Amino acid sequence: MTTIRQTMMPATERGICRIMKGYVLKHETPTRIFHWVNLIVFLLLLCSGLAIFSPKLHFLAVIFGGLKNAAAVHRYLGYAYIVVPLIYIVLNFGLFKRFLSTITHYTADDLQWLKVGGGYLQPFLKGEVPPQDKYNAGQKMLGLMVIFFSCLLAASGLVMIYYQNVSPALVRWAYLLHSFSGIFLGCGVIVHGYLAAVNPSSSKELKTMLGSGYIEEDFAKHHNSKWYQQVAAKK
Repeated sequence: MTTIRQTMMPATERGICRIMKGYVLKHETPTRIFHWVNLIVFLLLLCSGLAIFSPKLHFLAVIFGGLKNAAAVHRYLGYAYIVVPLIYIVLNFGLFKRFLSTITHYTADDLQWLKVGGGYLQPFLKGEVPPQDKYNAGQKMLGLMVIFFSCLLAASGLVMIYYQNVSPALVRWAYLLHSFSGIFLGCGVIVHGYLAAVNPSSSKELKTMLGSGYIEEDFAKHHNSKWYQQVAAKK
């Protein structure tokens, strides 16, 4: 009876077997919730920010009911973009620590993955795609860039909001950094979204992160073989 109940329970609750028949748990529930919330907040910030940024993009303000509303949404969601990650880190420090450890650990296989473009840029970049961890080298780089540029967005945004308390020169730099960081991250999200949702060889990633958290075992063996071997060894 205990065995049946454990099999039916989510792996995050029972804290043991991460492999079910044909599937492997890749993303815990708190991580998936955070990803959902952070993605929605960022997209709303991106749309409202672009609407404010250029007269040619004012049409995006229609989503928010006008430029004034777009500016208000951008300001208050900016606070959420700072607070939500902090809440996640405090409540799930172990998960965040493991994530940070993974994306900052690079091996020769990661460098080789970058040299061949992960196999996504054939026939321009040719070569065998090496085995990867839970996140491939491209995802590791994206994770670091998201953290870095999100910090820049937060810091520059706060300077822009409380501009009365800082020098005009710093405010000008804040506007420049804020605009560049937002556009850069927006481009990164577009590329990431394409690879995770559209590209045939990696489109299973979307329903994993934004769905149940489980990835097909065969997919994990092929795309994340180093990580899969570690998980299988603990089964």
